[in-house]
Amino acid sequence: MRKILANNENDPDTWLVCNFSVDHDDAQPSSRCVRAKINVAMICQTLVSPPEGDKEISRDNILCKITYVANVNPGGWAPASVLRAIAKREYPKFLKRFTSYVQEKTASKPILF
Repeated sequence: MRKILANNENDPDTWLVCNFSVDHDDAQPSSRCVRAKINVAMICQTLVSPPEGDKEISRDNILCKITYVANVNPGGWAPASVLRAIAKREYPKFLKRFTSYVQEKTASKPILF
């Protein structure tokens, strides 16, 4: 996880998270399971539109732009068409759950700049 500093005050704050599969000696192979290889990247940018007049900034003035990319290799046991169908259904569900989680956790907290 890294924060990418903005070049100027008009550029958004950007966070980058990258996760990838690793092999681990303690993870014993199983004949009942196939270990998928997964690489995931998420880029989050905070966009702020200042309130009109002398109003104090609120969460209504803040937008988070998320770019989410995942590369999943289930080891060849599922056709690509099945993976695409699952991805089309699961990625939006994940992002909705993630959004709800963040909104719930930050609702009563002050805005940190």
